[in-house]
Amino acid sequence: MPRVPATNQDPLTHALAERLKAIWDAYLSFDAVAHNQILADNYRAVHPDGTVHLGKPTAEEIAAAPIEDNWLSELEAWPIGEEAALLTYTVEVEVKNHLSAARHIFAVGEAWAKGAANGSAVTATRPCLR
Repeated sequence: MPRVPATNQDPLTHALAERLKAIWDAYLSFDAVAHNQILADNYRAVHPDGTVHLGKPTAEEIAAAPIEDNWLSELEAWPIGEEAALLTYTVEVEVKNHLSAARHIFAVGEAWAKGAANGSAVTATRPCLR
């Protein structure tokens, strides 16, 4: 069972929690290949500042926006038809720049659909800074 505190204990939430943990662990270790393996080819992200990033992040993009650590919580998943799900969770991230550190908390909503990776994140939306 993943170390992501899930609000629901159903099989869908557990399955997506494992994939979510893998994505965040890969990001923390700057492993763009492992990170992007889980993402759909048409992946897009909405960042907290409202900008939209189309496509999977490159290794250079991950390295340019390093995250020191993260804490995931309040994970819930709901089916959307037969082949998709809505995943919501809260993530607290710690970032360090030179001598300063900051923590930010985001409410996240993601659409997941079955794909080549047996379930891929199609869209991640992280516009809600708590």
